[in-house]
Amino acid sequence: MLPKQFLPTYIKNSHLVRVGSIYDGGYVLPKILLKNTNLLISLGIGDNWEFERYFSKCSKCKIVAYDHSIDNKYWFKKFKISIINFFSLKYFKLQKLYKIIQFIDFYIFFKINKKNKFYLKKIGKKKGCISFKEIMNSNSKKKIFLKCDIEGTEYFFFKEIINYHDKINGFIFEFHHVTKNLNKILNFIKKINKYYFLVHIHANNFSSVSKKNIPNTLELTFAHKKFFKFKRKKNNKKYPIEGLDNPNFKRAKDINLYFN
Repeated sequence: MLPKQFLPTYIKNSHLVRVGSIYDGGYVLPKILLKNTNLLISLGIGDNWEFERYFSKCSKCKIVAYDHSIDNKYWFKKFKISIINFFSLKYFKLQKLYKIIQFIDFYIFFKINKKNKFYLKKIGKKKGCISFKEIMNSNSKKKIFLKCDIEGTEYFFFKEIINYHDKINGFIFEFHHVTKNLNKILNFIKKINKYYFLVHIHANNFSSVSKKNIPNTLELTFAHKKFFKFKRKKNNKKYPIEGLDNPNFKRAKDINLYFN
């Protein structure tokens, strides 16, 4: 079971929205954050930017994305694999065709669209990397939403979030290796509680679950308290939330969450 600190603050389901893909790459957040964002900073893109596309469509915000893994070699390798997969099919699939030309979609969304920017940079403090501080200082806008899915690198800078509480209205972290870093996450939730509510939680079913029934990858959504002037209500919701949450891996069941 998860510690009680992981139980989100109660918000009506009608005030929440799923943004992005139906399955992996989609996240749940309060609708009010879409209306109050003028910059989405996205750390980690991979081959799925449906979250960024939907967010931009709803909020009309600017998007700045960072990912060191999707260089020209990545796209060339992906193109070859997609070609092989497409011609090995016995019947036509539009999704497989899209995979072949996906790099064109990427180029249009992040390069031709002047409102958006993409940087082939790794997040970190080592030489050649860009630090979270540098990212935040290079963006003067104040109504920021942050999405982070960088496969464990989040632990190198996540404590810095509180330093920018006047800029960041909300954020989503996909925490990896949760069982190993459980205390770090708990301390983080406690530290930022002065400014942020935890408003949604979902387990990524691509990862395993420990013997103590703790998922090894958790998607957590936080929203600034300034948007929620209400009396606290006991949260009796079941997670995942039907109608909002879907399994990341669609061929397996979603992971039920339980709290102490």
